[in-house]
Amino acid sequence: MKLSFIVTRIYLGFFILITIMLGSAWFSIQATTQMTERVEAITNDSTPLLTRSSELTIAFLNINRSLTDYLSAMYLDELDPLAEKVTNRIDAYQTQSNWVVQHVKSKSVLETAIMQLVDNETTVLDHIGSVTTLYSAYLDAKDRNEFQQSTFQPLANQLTSNLVSGLSLAQQEPERHAIQGMLSQVNVLSSDASKAFSMQDIIELRSSKRSFSSRQERFELASEQLKVHSPKLYRSSKQAMDLFAQHVFSDQGSVAMHIQTYELFDQLLTQQQQLNSLINAQLDQIGILSEYAAQMATQMDREASDSAKQTMSVLAIISAVSTLIAIVIGMSIASSVKKPSQQVQKALQRLAEKDLTSKVNYNKDNEFGYVAKKVNLVLEHLSETITQLSTSADRLNEASIENQQTSEKLEHDIREQTAQTTQVATAMKQIECSVHEISESANQTLTIVTDAVEMSSEGQTMMKANSDLLGTLSSRLGVSTDTIRALEQEVASIESILEVISGISEQTNLLALNAAIEAARAGEQGRGFSVVADEVRVLAAKTTKSTLEIKEKIEQLQTRTEFAVSQVIMCADDMKQCMTQAASVDCNLQRIYQQLNDIEDRSTQIASATTEHQAVASDVTQRVSEIFELSEHSSQRFGKLSQQGLELERMAQQQLELTAHFKLPLKRENMVL
Repeated sequence: MKLSFIVTRIYLGFFILITIMLGSAWFSIQATTQMTERVEAITNDSTPLLTRSSELTIAFLNINRSLTDYLSAMYLDELDPLAEKVTNRIDAYQTQSNWVVQHVKSKSVLETAIMQLVDNETTVLDHIGSVTTLYSAYLDAKDRNEFQQSTFQPLANQLTSNLVSGLSLAQQEPERHAIQGMLSQVNVLSSDASKAFSMQDIIELRSSKRSFSSRQERFELASEQLKVHSPKLYRSSKQAMDLFAQHVFSDQGSVAMHIQTYELFDQLLTQQQQLNSLINAQLDQIGILSEYAAQMATQMDREASDSAKQTMSVLAIISAVSTLIAIVIGMSIASSVKKPSQQVQKALQRLAEKDLTSKVNYNKDNEFGYVAKKVNLVLEHLSETITQLSTSADRLNEASIENQQTSEKLEHDIREQTAQTTQVATAMKQIECSVHEISESANQTLTIVTDAVEMSSEGQTMMKANSDLLGTLSSRLGVSTDTIRALEQEVASIESILEVISGISEQTNLLALNAAIEAARAGEQGRGFSVVADEVRVLAAKTTKSTLEIKEKIEQLQTRTEFAVSQVIMCADDMKQCMTQAASVDCNLQRIYQQLNDIEDRSTQIASATTEHQAVASDVTQRVSEIFELSEHSSQRFGKLSQQGLELERMAQQQLELTAHFKLPLKRENMVL
């Protein structure tokens, strides 16, 4: 196409606008891609790191909680399950830590933080092992200390009682003085030992230990005096005095054991403080990871927001430029259309005034130039046509005379046509009666088929509702099956709990039996404890009996639950079979409905065809009657045809007068506007 064409200019303008739109779309896609990449970076890097660091913090705090439970245990036999719990929490933490280290070690920004995190982790786990070991040793020492203290006080009372008895039997003053000296040392040492047992400050305990060391010489001197002045009492009390001295002065005695216990406790407190400091430091290191992930997400979000603003600004500029270009293109096209359209309008106005001498003077090589050429060509053709029309008017006069002669011959033919039409009208009346009977039968058949289609549709609707109801019932049976199975699992879990309770009752019974044996060995002093052991044994027996009864009930419930599950499963299978049959019936109803629809359509077509046939037959009969009437009238009208020939002659004269009104060019040359 040439550039002078208006369509070419329009295409060029649209091409420029489309190019600008595609460029803006490409720019928008690029910006959207960048934003998507940033969002994916947030999703793939920042969010998992933030989530994992939070999970790492939770796992580390879980270690601290399990360690707190471990350090809260009062007895040594409680430590094994708690230690296993601490180990499991440590394994879970290390799993989280390994993931974080593997996914963050490639980031140079966090290299120092990761190294510090790993170092702190190793140190913390080592301290946790030390604390758990030390706490186990502390509980062991505490148990042995309590046992030593429980044997010390009866020993001191026995020794005091022996010395008091010997003092009451002593008759000589040196003997009495020696016994009183030993009794005084025993009382003082017993009192100091009781005070030491009540102390918990390690400094006071160590001071008390030094005081016991200074009193050891006095005790030995009093023992020598007792041996010299009261050898009989010395021999009878020697074993008790040796045990007493071992408790008070020996490194394995109850006093030394008490001091060692609280030394372990002091070490435990020190290591706990160090461990708490290390835990806080480790939490700070994990917090650095979380802070880095949050900062990275914030930075990427800020970059995405800035990129979106920049994209909006560029798109606004592109929109403004596109609007300006569209305005320029529109004004250019309007200026190209306005002038030639005015010239063509003037030429058409003169044509409306019956002036065929003017032409359109527009010779540019575009659409309006072609229109101007075509308008000029139409004017030339119209001039020639009117000239020829004037010539034809003369010939029309001659043709009217020939037409009058032909009309006379046609009148004779119409009379014969009238006779034939009468016979056709009689036959068409008979056909009309037959078609009327066929139409009534077809309408009755259509009514019956329509009722059958409606009943089939209602049956299909009811079958579909039944199928939906069966599906709902099947879903509810499935939910009931799952619920009963869950109940069966819960019953099984209750049975395992009952086994645990039964085991506990057996252990309680065994412990009560052992306690009764120990009470029997203790004699008179263990009588009260024997009564308690009997009560515990009776309670254990009742617990065992109740557990067995509950177990029987649970087994009955489990049996009935299994029976209910099997019944529900059978119902569900029957329901599925019923749904399958319902679907098959629904499919057959749909086929019947489709066939009835086909029958209804064909019946409708037959009824319509017969109705149309009847209407056509009636119409043909009527037409034949009308033709008969027209034939009669035609003979009358052809009488007037001669008169119309004269009228044609007059009309030809009028045509000559009308063509004379047009102003025709004298020469075949273009007249300039």
